[in-house]
Amino acid sequence: MPTAQAAAPAREFIYLGNLFKVIADSSDTQGRYAAMEVVSAPGSEPPLHIHANEDETFVVLEGSMRLTCAGEDRILNAGDAATVKRGTPHTFKVLTPTMRSLGIVRPGGFEDFFRELAGEERPSFERIAQTAAKYGTRLAI
Repeated sequence: MPTAQAAAPAREFIYLGNLFKVIADSSDTQGRYAAMEVVSAPGSEPPLHIHANEDETFVVLEGSMRLTCAGEDRILNAGDAATVKRGTPHTFKVLTPTMRSLGIVRPGGFEDFFRELAGEERPSFERIAQTAAKYGTRLAI
């Protein structure tokens, strides 16, 4: 007799104009981490925010960004990487027409935040803040 299975989580989706491709889902890594390739454009960046649960690593593959972390700015170009420790306020700004990056969160699970809001053309700030809080992240503005 066939059994019903839950649909597999989406591996590719769009959130706030960013194209996400999940390389390693937390379900693939026993929750240790999640890795996503992200294509971003200017204007698609997140507000200043703080993760309570995850360390986040950015690896710029193409283009460049300005990472603001704990009030200090750092320019990351293709080949550069930076890790933001949990509890640290951070955001970034895309400096080129497009930027392709690899984002890694440890432990995994935060990729589900993006999935939950994916497809909503322009979720309200309140919706984003409520969903972020569900995943242990606070918008800091």
